[in-house]
Amino acid sequence: MKNDSTSKPSNYKARLVVRGFEQKEGLDFQETFILVIKWNTIRNVIALVVHFGWKFSQMDVKTTFLNFDLKEEVYMRQLQGFVKFGSKHLVCKLNKMFYGLCQAPQASYKKIDNF
Repeated sequence: MKNDSTSKPSNYKARLVVRGFEQKEGLDFQETFILVIKWNTIRNVIALVVHFGWKFSQMDVKTTFLNFDLKEEVYMRQLQGFVKFGSKHLVCKLNKMFYGLCQAPQASYKKIDNF
């Protein structure tokens, strides 16, 4: 395979990830939660599917956290390279969840569970 340093990708993609490690409990969020499942449970479910001949499908939602509203007020610094001249002191208020927020997994679970 030829390595040509002059070739460029046809499109560029970026993902905004919030620096949740800078959040402070009690100030930016109240509690955290991450849903986990044991491998034994997955094996048991697959065994039941095979035994009874059920249909089984799996889904991975890449934008899960982006569909949920924030309860708390969370602000972030402006992105480096996107700061408008004369407005360096301004911050961005988040209205929706973003990857990296400590409360994102819990908020998404509660919303789905209530549905």
